[in-house]
Amino acid sequence: MDGLTRTNELVFVLAATNLPWELDAAMLRRLEKRILVPLPEPEARAAMFEELLPSQPDEEKLPFDLLVERTEGYSGSDIRLLCKEVAMQPLRRIMTLLEDTEEVVPEDELPKVGPIRPEDIETALKNTRPSAHLHAHRYDKFNADYGSQILQ
Repeated sequence: MDGLTRTNELVFVLAATNLPWELDAAMLRRLEKRILVPLPEPEARAAMFEELLPSQPDEEKLPFDLLVERTEGYSGSDIRLLCKEVAMQPLRRIMTLLEDTEEVVPEDELPKVGPIRPEDIETALKNTRPSAHLHAHRYDKFNADYGSQILQ
């Protein structure tokens, strides 16, 4: 950021971090506004699931309401990881099937990737835990100490 005062050009700096308490005092002084972006609300989580796990026309609709209910405390990154895990389950079923087959399966006889099943969602929820809640108190303290208080 040194040297920015030597130009007449307009400069806008946007920075993001998952660990704001690790920023040093010099960096904090240079950031005029410090805004805590909270974890996604239920409506935002629902929109993320609909975007990341779109339903296919010929498939059963996924239980987005269950996913929203079970992902309280998940960050956007956690939700993206959860959706990847859900989407991988049908492929893992095929891989298990092919690994159990002793002979080589011709390419035109390979099984098709099936739809996502309710048990795929349960498996993914068991295997993907939220990460942001571990530091919730630190985010709140940092925001109270250094955050730009936005008036509603």
